[in-house]
Amino acid sequence: MRFLGRLVLFLVALILAIPAGTVTLAIGVVMEPTAHELIARIGVAMMDALFVDALGDGTADLIVRDVLFGLWLISVIILIVPVGLVGLIGETIGSHSFLYYSGLTGLLTAAIPWLMRGGFVQTPAIAAEMRLTGLLFLTGAVAGLVYWAIAGRSAGRRREVPPPAV
Repeated sequence: MRFLGRLVLFLVALILAIPAGTVTLAIGVVMEPTAHELIARIGVAMMDALFVDALGDGTADLIVRDVLFGLWLISVIILIVPVGLVGLIGETIGSHSFLYYSGLTGLLTAAIPWLMRGGFVQTPAIAAEMRLTGLLFLTGAVAGLVYWAIAGRSAGRRREVPPPAV
């Protein structure tokens, strides 16, 4: 019965932590000029691919589908996987430290773009790249903090059952 209760708490915490991270990322993207430039470059590349392909063989709908699938996949990888993985491990080991949930989720979220391109040692990071990494860390940290507030504080604890009165 305890397992079922923890599973429900895990799912509720994820359902609330993911939007918290999404809102944090959205606010950060609005506030960070480097994110504006990144979104503009992605938009220009997408429009270029759509127009070139539409003039070519007319399979622009396939490109739109692929772009939307790619954006969905990146969103899942950045917003769901880190908090879900840290939450699952935290539940397994019974950690109830907010530093564990918030810090590890933040570090994992911030490391994802670096890991996806093959590691940390390719080229020195520029200041704009470090600001985006900081934004991703903050996104993960907020999601981890919300997860901890809902489910992480009680992970690994068993309810004390009072002895029967004699």
